[in-house]
Amino acid sequence: MKLRLKGNSIRVRLDRRDIERLIDEGHVDDAVRFGPGLAFSYAVEAGPAPRERPKVSYKSGRLTIQIDPEDAEDWLAGDRVGFDHLQEVEGGVARVLLEKDFACIDRPLGEEADDAYAFPNPSAVC
Repeated sequence: MKLRLKGNSIRVRLDRRDIERLIDEGHVDDAVRFGPGLAFSYAVEAGPAPRERPKVSYKSGRLTIQIDPEDAEDWLAGDRVGFDHLQEVEGGVARVLLEKDFACIDRPLGEEADDAYAFPNPSAVC
């Protein structure tokens, strides 16, 4: 799972293994650790969210995006690249993007393992 934050935009990319885990276990999570007991954690959970509108929340140092379980299953099985939703939050709007992680076309030698579970890149020429 890859996380990108920019302003009020949250973008998460999940590879095939991440989405399978989301469906099977109900969540996929990770963290940035800053030392003992200090971490910023983030997760995508299959749970109560409006269809096709993932929702974000933040509590106690944890960023959580929830997606409807049926959306997650359809997403893995289909051609849909992802979800892009504007969620009203106190003081404005947060953009929530969930996307499939595609294989890198020009990945440097030695880093091929990073794409082991990536979705085939639709821009790749065969």
